[in-house]
Amino acid sequence: MTRNLFAKGIGMLALARALPNGDMALAAFVVDVYCLGVKKARFSVVSADEWAAFVQPFDFEAIDPGCLRKLIEGAVDYARDLGFPPHAEYAAAAALFGNIDAAACAQRYTYGKDDKPLYVSGAEDTPAQSQHILETLTSRLGAKGFHFLTAVDAQQAGLAGELTGPVTLCSYEITNEPIADAAFDRLPADVQERINALYPKVMKNQPREALAEVRVLIKQYPEIAQLHNYLYAACHNMGEHAEAARVLEETVRRFPDYLFGRIALAEDCLRRGEAARIAEIFDHKLDLRLLYPERVRFHVTEVLGFQSIVARYFHAQGEQELAQRSYDLMCEIDPKHPNTLRVAYVLHPSPLGTWLREKLLRQ
Repeated sequence: MTRNLFAKGIGMLALARALPNGDMALAAFVVDVYCLGVKKARFSVVSADEWAAFVQPFDFEAIDPGCLRKLIEGAVDYARDLGFPPHAEYAAAAALFGNIDAAACAQRYTYGKDDKPLYVSGAEDTPAQSQHILETLTSRLGAKGFHFLTAVDAQQAGLAGELTGPVTLCSYEITNEPIADAAFDRLPADVQERINALYPKVMKNQPREALAEVRVLIKQYPEIAQLHNYLYAACHNMGEHAEAARVLEETVRRFPDYLFGRIALAEDCLRRGEAARIAEIFDHKLDLRLLYPERVRFHVTEVLGFQSIVARYFHAQGEQELAQRSYDLMCEIDPKHPNTLRVAYVLHPSPLGTWLREKLLRQ
């Protein structure tokens, strides 16, 4: 079996029996002990050399055959209870168990993570498959009955690849796709384009030139929170900090559920050394699913912006373990993002930390 299977959550288990002619009957299983049970299975007959070659790449450790059977069948039962059958070839592979006695194994196996199923999307999971799994879990357990970590666009979100270590628990999807905004989506297409075109001007190189158009659009479309955020950013980037602070407070008051507004206000508090206000800004709910229980999907920039605030807040409060937890999640999502690097500088300001950040940027 894969070493430290229950710490990793997913891994390979394999059983081989010697045949009279010297070949090996092989049953191999990819087992997700956190949620989905047997994700893949196959049975084959291989030569002794092929068996040795099969084993070689894996970080395997020996396991008693009875315990192997007990572990696999327990994972299958756990997943079935959640609504997920084993792989189509499971029965054929499991036939190799034969008379191996699972009851003789004294080891006790516990499935899930922290007393709940944890679904982690794999590199081969399509958005439709992930959505089906989440819907199945929700129908069985309710929205708060399980954890999940999944990216709708895994490659861009930096979460693609085989799971090789413990994951950070977060019960929401992370995506690069635009998040639906009813007020913005009702705008005419040409107005949406005008607003989107303002972003680089406001945030980077032409805040003064963009300011007049932002004010005009706010008069026409006062219900668009994004425009008020642009107004704050333009004032701030022009050095008009008193006006920026006024706009920011007003934005959060008018749009209390607008996450980017709360993030901007929290950033302003950190700059002014008022970290104690941050818990109040987020209603003392420093977890996105607690803060927005009706949402299951967040844009990657929302997650990174929020976790950046949370990490620096906990650091300021002396809660280094909690700060590191937020930073670890940011590294899983995008280790080179400016927000991630900013937190790295705060948490690890040593020369070694500086070297690591520069190395990341050069990669």
